Amino acid sequence: MPSGEFIIGEGMARIICISKYPPLEGGIAAKTYWLCRALAERGHTVHVVTDGENIDAYYCSHTFQDQASVKNLHIHRPQEKIPWHIPNDPHRALALLNAALEVFDRHGADVIDTGYLIPYGLVGCLAGQMTGLPLLLRHGGSDLNKFLDKGIWANLIMKAFNSASAVITDNDHCGAFGGLSKKIISIPPYVPDPAFFKPAPGEKSKPTLALIGKANYYWRHKGWHRAIEIMKSLGDHFHYLIVSQGIGLKDFRKFAEDRIGSVLEWKEFVDPVEVPRLLQSVSGLFVLQNDLPFPVFSNMVMEALYCNVTVIIDRTDMVQSLKKQDLHIDAESRNILVVPSDESDAAAEMIINYFARSIPEQIDVSQREADYAAYINRNEEVILSVIEKR
Repeated sequence: MPSGEFIIGEGMARIICISKYPPLEGGIAAKTYWLCRALAERGHTVHVVTDGENIDAYYCSHTFQDQASVKNLHIHRPQEKIPWHIPNDPHRALALLNAALEVFDRHGADVIDTGYLIPYGLVGCLAGQMTGLPLLLRHGGSDLNKFLDKGIWANLIMKAFNSASAVITDNDHCGAFGGLSKKIISIPPYVPDPAFFKPAPGEKSKPTLALIGKANYYWRHKGWHRAIEIMKSLGDHFHYLIVSQGIGLKDFRKFAEDRIGSVLEWKEFVDPVEVPRLLQSVSGLFVLQNDLPFPVFSNMVMEALYCNVTVIIDRTDMVQSLKKQDLHIDAESRNILVVPSDESDAAAEMIINYFARSIPEQIDVSQREADYAAYINRNEEVILSVIEKR
């Protein structure tokens, strides 16, 4: 079919998704992985245009393999070796743009979807203008805080918003976009697939508490220093696992081992499809957010709750914040333990008492499949709607 002919056969779409994607670690990469996989399994043809696998070894899983086995899902990465041209400029955005245009020319497309505004949304905006395809803009939390809220590249971002066929956000950010676009659509930020994220059968011999995530220079913003102090107070009541990589890992590891020595187990990042099994192997997950410079939605919280893992937090409003996103966690909320992260001894006592109680293994999970289906349906509906309006 010529690339200029756009036909939706039986409600199926050809999607170019320009986004962060594994093996790069992070919430946007994981959400993109699971959403594109789900759309492909529904019959849509999804072409993911993303960074080269060697873009940043600090934050990449070393075991990830592109999901060529998933029908209709195709991964495209810039392959050209960029000549030395302008010092310290790898031309990442232009490489992504060229790869997206190659996909359009070779395979055709009906719509461009994107991940972070920076750089993927802006690359998608250029690709949309060059191809005439409708554009969906999505965002994360950090790109809003680092760019939009500070007015950086304000003219460029405003023009991207104006050119978008739809801007996908969540309930927390709808108001912030009121002056930027009239095409705002709210969708829950992420719902795990309950076919993968589910409790593991069997008992765990000794409870394991985990920290999972990127170790950048600002790991204290994630409250990781507080989690280590709580582990120190907990002593040998638990096993401790840290799954992390990043430019700040050496510094964090020294901090942690200086305080609690060799009792910590360390692992590198795992693929998104391996995350359910990783979570099923632990009993509790530290997600301490009071030190963050701005609030964020954590995929890992929902994934842990779906795996019947206790989420240890220091935010008293976590349950309310999740419900505000139209996420049904009434049953799962009993697995949210709020502790005073700045009082390690008190937090440790609460954790010991919590795990000493007899907690039933089964909870009501009847809402999970409905929530997940609604989440995928909503994304699918938005994609098809902007194509039909062309």
